[in-house]
This record gives sequence, C-alpha cells and structure tokens, in this order.
Amino acid sequence: MKTIEAPAEAEGKNREWSEEILLQEIRAWHRRGRPLYSHYMRQHYQELLAAGIRYFGSWEKAVEAAGISYSEVRRYQRWSKKHIVERIRALHAQGADLSFRALMLSPYAPMVYAAIRPVYFGSWKNALLAAGLAPADIYRYRSWKEADILREIRRLHAEGEDLSSKHMDERANSLIATARRRFGSWGAAVERAGLDYAKIRKRKRWTQAEIVNQIRALRERGVPLTSTEVRNREPSLFAAACKRRFFGSWREAVQAAVGEAAKRD
Repeated sequence: MKTIEAPAEAEGKNREWSEEILLQEIRAWHRRGRPLYSHYMRQHYQELLAAGIRYFGSWEKAVEAAGISYSEVRRYQRWSKKHIVERIRALHAQGADLSFRALMLSPYAPMVYAAIRPVYFGSWKNALLAAGLAPADIYRYRSWKEADILREIRRLHAEGEDLSSKHMDERANSLIATARRRFGSWGAAVERAGLDYAKIRKRKRWTQAEIVNQIRALRERGVPLTSTEVRNREPSLFAAACKRRFFGSWREAVQAAVGEAAKRD
C-alpha cells in the first residue's frame, strides 16, 4: 500500500502514513477524548489532519472512514447556554484554569468557540458572568505565585472570612480554583498558609439572626458591647457583623440587637 511521509513537526514527526495507520491513529485520538474537529487538529496534530485529507479528500471523510460520526465532533455540536454554564461551573469546581487562552489550548476549546458565538454569550467574559464567576478574579489569580495565594488566604482569614471550601465554592471565588491547581486541594493550601483547616471546616455559618442572638447573649453576660472588647473576645462574631451582607458595621449590629440605649461604641 502506498505510504505518505508526514511533515517533521510535533505529532507524527517523520511518520510514514498508510490508510490503516491513519485510521488507527484517528481512533486512538478519539479514544483519548481529544477533539477531532478540523480547527483543533490544525493546531494540535496537523500531520494527521493533512494525511487524512490526502487519503480521503477531506478530513470529514477520513473521520467517517474511521467509524466516527463527524456530526458528533463538530465544534458547535450539542452546545446550549445551559450546557456551557454547567461545564464552566464544573471546570471551576475542579480548579481548572478558566482563562480564555488556557481553554483554547485545551480539549475544551469547542465549548469556548460555542460560548463566544453571538447566539450564545458573544464573549468569554459574558459566559463566565453567566456561570456566576467574576472574570476579573479569573485573570487576577491565574498569574499568582504560591506565596501570593498563601498571603491572600491569610488576609481573608484575618478579616474573618469563612474559608471553608463549601463557602468559597458558593462564592464562586477563583482563588480556590487557583489554589487547588497549585496545591492539589483547597485544604492543603489553607494548611500551607499556617491555618488549621479542620477547625475552619467546623466554623459557624453566620446569619443576621444568629449575630443578633450572640450580641444579646453577650449583653446578658455583662460583656461590654464596645467594638474593642468584642473584637478581642469574639473576633468571628465581630467580623461577621461588620460584613456588608449583614450589618456593615458593629454599631449597626448592636443597634439591631439591643437598641440605641445599649450602644457605647
């Protein structure tokens, strides 16, 4: 059988192709879960693409000859807004780098191509926003070194932030995705920052009602409700009360709990 020598580049370097070898390679590429649409192949396995076209007249015919339905590998096939958002969230939970450049060089490039089409989101930024992620955070944390990540974890802890993985995931915070990528897991990153992750996982989840109840309990025990006293005695309560989503300041929290007469700060 006639063979064709492939160009000497990355994949298939100096390889002599035959129809049999070509079809075997297409099937092997497909089994590994790699995309087979032509644009991806042109970037990642140009030699296989070129050989397929030479033997079968088109890449689509080569893929079909390998027993694979080309309609299933087209880059826009089966995508929807819901599917794209779900995939982005799943990748984020896995700690994947969700920057445009990184995904365009990954097997998830078809999703990105679909996402930026006008019929879906029109841009990758809009797709991230639809998935509940902050594009600025995606790019902010992506370039951080390990020391930067650990410093940020310590800063958040000092401010009373809930560092449990559940809370960080709920906030769609890209810091946790970056930390997982660099340290293997969020818990490992927190431990490397010098914190006890076992205690953090058991940390109280605050609500406005719980904050009010805790302030009233302190008052009943005769504890002064000044910011200095409570910050030293109950730092997590103080930090939670001052969060914007609760009361925004200790003064407002005390006012809500016990009224104007009890405010001394």
